[in-house]
Amino acid sequence: MQLFRQVYGWIPFFVDNFKQFLIAFMYMSKRGWIAFSGLLWLGVGVMLLTKGLSLFAQAVLDPTSLCARMSGYFGSARQTAIAFIGVSLALGFVKGRFVFSKTVRRVVQRIEQLSLPIRPQHVYSRPYLLLILSMVGLGLSLRFLPILPDVRGFVDVAIGSALINGSVLFMIAARAPNLDRSI
Repeated sequence: MQLFRQVYGWIPFFVDNFKQFLIAFMYMSKRGWIAFSGLLWLGVGVMLLTKGLSLFAQAVLDPTSLCARMSGYFGSARQTAIAFIGVSLALGFVKGRFVFSKTVRRVVQRIEQLSLPIRPQHVYSRPYLLLILSMVGLGLSLRFLPILPDVRGFVDVAIGSALINGSVLFMIAARAPNLDRSI
C-alpha cells in the first residue's frame, strides 16, 4: 500500500491542478486568447523550424540530396544548405508578413467580437480549424512521400519561420491598446 501511494499519490494533485487550469482557461480575457494563439503558433513554428534544420543537417550528409547535387554552384553541400536555409527563411518572413497577417487579423477580430466568458470551441471558426487540420494532414503526408530531406527541410523551415513571424503579430495585437489598428 505504501508503494501504491508513492507511485500513484500524485494523481489527486494532478487532477486538482488540471481542474484549476481548465477553470482559468475558461475565463481568459480576449487579450489572453490572442496571446494564447500567438504562443500556439510560436510553439508549432519552433517545432517545424527545428525539424527543418535537422532535415537540412541530414541532407548535408546524404550524397544523393539536392544540396550535394548543387554543391558545384555554392562550393559544398554545407554551403548549399546554408543558402537554402536563407532563402526559406526569407520566404517564410514574406509569407508571415503578407499572408499570415490577414489570418492573424481575422482571428483577432473574431476574438474581439466574442463576449466573455469565451469558450475554447468558440475562439476559432470552423474554416480556420479545417485549414489547420488540412495543413497538419499535408505535413504528415510529406513524411510518407519520397521527397528529398532538403526539400522537406526547405518547406518546414519556411513554414516554421512564417508561423513564428505570425506569432509575433499575435503578440503585437495582444499588447496593442486598440486592437483594430494593431496589425
